[in-house]
Amino acid sequence: QRDRQTRLRLSAGGEAGRKGRGLQMAWLLWNVLLAFFPASLYPLVISKSRNRYEWASWCSKSMTVDCHSSENLLFESNVTALQVIAPSMGQTGTTSIIDALREMGLRAYHADDHASFAKQVMLDRVDPVYWANAVSRCRMAAISLEPVTDLFPLALSVSPQAKVILTWRDYPSWQRSTSTGGVTKDKRASYLMGMVTSARRVLPWIELLDHFTGVILRVRLNGDPFSRPPQAAAFLYRLLCSGYAWPANDVYSRGVFKCSGQEEAYLAHIDEIRRITPPGRLLEVDVKKFRWRELEEFLGLPSTRGDMTLPQSRSKRSRTNDPFLDDLSPQVLLALFSLTAMHGANYFLLALLVRTLLRLLAGLCPCCRR
Repeated sequence: QRDRQTRLRLSAGGEAGRKGRGLQMAWLLWNVLLAFFPASLYPLVISKSRNRYEWASWCSKSMTVDCHSSENLLFESNVTALQVIAPSMGQTGTTSIIDALREMGLRAYHADDHASFAKQVMLDRVDPVYWANAVSRCRMAAISLEPVTDLFPLALSVSPQAKVILTWRDYPSWQRSTSTGGVTKDKRASYLMGMVTSARRVLPWIELLDHFTGVILRVRLNGDPFSRPPQAAAFLYRLLCSGYAWPANDVYSRGVFKCSGQEEAYLAHIDEIRRITPPGRLLEVDVKKFRWRELEEFLGLPSTRGDMTLPQSRSKRSRTNDPFLDDLSPQVLLALFSLTAMHGANYFLLALLVRTLLRLLAGLCPCCRR
């Protein structure tokens, strides 16, 4: 009798042990499911959210918000007050010229600036008056037309006081710099920034922040060109709402991109600049040899920097074609951190939703209630 009771106890203990191990295994699988299911689901959510909606048309309101402060609207005109037009191709020193003009106190715009705050400037087949309205409303004193260099005749026609600075290099050198440097670096940076900014496709965190604080709205209304280092809010807006590649601009079939790979088109553009610019208003420069004194004399300003060379904004050692990303200033890092934090918030909410749904399903399953 005693042996029989012992065998029963051992049998019951073994069965309990097996049930315990089964429960432990089920609990482990449950936690693995909770951990990995949201992780595998989040990329799918990002991809399905792509280009499906624009939260409150935040970026698309650019035409009626950017540079529309009460102060800026006073300057809106059918002709511009541009002092300098830089109609040259990229990778020829346009950034150095714009940086130099900014150091001289001019409100100078490059591609990133008008792609963010004056998107009308880049429109294909834009009306001259509409173009002049945008330029004057943003109070531009200087502009680099790149990448829409085909707009030079239009820009010159509505800018009676503007002088023209032509930066150029021989075609083989320009083509080599564009294909092996600029384009490659731009693609790499664009891919990485695309992944970072994709957090906005899920939930409108930045739009909500701006709605309650107005921190980005103030930047948009003023439309100030980017400084170095840029304001964090301005850089964040540029990452999210740059109109560089908007379909209405059609930049990849005109201007710089049309000349890429075609020496005849490249030289024809330089020839057009020389031909239509009025006498006395054109300065041709090699940025590597160009001196501050020459620039100041051309603009009719007193020489203050002598024979110093202009600032070199890019070099072969640059990791990207974006000086701001190369510098990685605290302001830029703050903007990038904000975007990665948005990914974290999106993932947390998705994981919470998945966990809640799985618990509800587990509660409805009869086998899980036993």
